[in-house]
Amino acid sequence: MVGDVDVAAAALELYGLPPEQFTAARNQVAKQTKDAGDTGSSAALKALRKPTLAAWLANLLVRVDPDGIAELTDLGEELRQAHVARDGRRLRELTLRRHGLVHKLVTAARAQARTRGHTVSASTEQRLTETLDAAVIDPGAAQLLRTGQLTSALRHVGFGVVDETGDPAQLAPVKPRVVRTSTPKPPRKATIRRTPLSTPTATPAPAAAAAAARSRRAELRTRAEQAERQYAEAETERAHAQSELDAHEHHLADLAATIERLTEELEQARQQLHDANRRTRALQVELKRTTRNVTVAQQRRDANQQRLADLDR
Repeated sequence: MVGDVDVAAAALELYGLPPEQFTAARNQVAKQTKDAGDTGSSAALKALRKPTLAAWLANLLVRVDPDGIAELTDLGEELRQAHVARDGRRLRELTLRRHGLVHKLVTAARAQARTRGHTVSASTEQRLTETLDAAVIDPGAAQLLRTGQLTSALRHVGFGVVDETGDPAQLAPVKPRVVRTSTPKPPRKATIRRTPLSTPTATPAPAAAAAAARSRRAELRTRAEQAERQYAEAETERAHAQSELDAHEHHLADLAATIERLTEELEQARQQLHDANRRTRALQVELKRTTRNVTVAQQRRDANQQRLADLDR
């Protein structure tokens, strides 16, 4: 991958590596590319972010079980079609299938990680589950997952998909909820109760029942509208709280990334200092050796000059 580097191919290869190998491999490829004179590709490679453990597990699934990932993303499209069609039975069937498939993929990822020397914590498993769920819900998240180059787990929130830092994942918007049809259903045929001829002054029961039903429907409709408003207000408050939390988590992630970068620079500086100290000690030894040589040469010169002086007398 030296010379005219295919950055996309290099990135695909790098994101297939275990997380502990990513940084060193990325830096090596970036350095080789820079040494070859391709500074643009070197900068692009150096900018690649190390994947989190959950993101690495998702990328691993894309590589070891592409059919399972394809089934998952196809299932998302089936769910959207069933929702548009308001097919309740189909939705229930697909939802059960979704839970089973996500569980199967998470279990497979945990087993694959174990064979590679990684233990998957409960929090990492939860992030992987959220990533797979996001790929079912959002077509953009599904497309991003299929690249096998995630740097962070994904999570679907009220208004889209975010990564582990809470930063919007720049994905396609979630398809809006389908509005229920307003076409009224055909009215039921009222059962006509015939009033006996002997009681012509009795109150018409069907009319009274219909009036009571209308009153009851109006009351329920009012309650439903009030509940819908309360839900909208609560959802707005929740979204605001989620936004603040996401922003804070994003800030924490930026700090963590800065610490990682500074740690790498510190390690490099320490290595350079170690090498410089070794060089200093070597130069000091060389200086002592040459100083001794000068002293010996000076003594010889002085002795020879003294001999010449003695002969001249």
